[in-house]
Amino acid sequence: MAATTAVLAGCAAPSDPEVTFYADGHAAAAGPNLRFDLAQGREYRDPDALVSLRVRPDKPVQISVPAEVSDGVWAVAFSYLDAQGQRVDGASKAFYPSDNQHAFTLTLPPGSQKLLLASVQKVEFVNGIEPLVTTYWNMETPPE
Repeated sequence: MAATTAVLAGCAAPSDPEVTFYADGHAAAAGPNLRFDLAQGREYRDPDALVSLRVRPDKPVQISVPAEVSDGVWAVAFSYLDAQGQRVDGASKAFYPSDNQHAFTLTLPPGSQKLLLASVQKVEFVNGIEPLVTTYWNMETPPE
């Protein structure tokens, strides 16, 4: 019986990696919200993977990625409302495996009103040269 269980456990499909967002003493773990399988030419969406986390103005969001993400190229994209209430989109630099980067702290400019969305994005290279975002882990802030 134990041998059968071990064999069956070894055949299980690996679960999708989760990215964890931390703010104000709270955490939310997100699975991939959108993923493109380049080999099969398929798109997978999981609207339930979008997580929500309250973030106070002028407070950072810490983002932790597992090895399945940091072993490739990844970056953080984000949107926020500036001091005038205008939406601003931004992004971190791209992190490569050689950077050994497993976390990122997102800090908005002083006076920003509200973080709207933070998105960890995994990048793959098509034909070895053309970057393409293949997986998104998304965190939004709830309406006030």
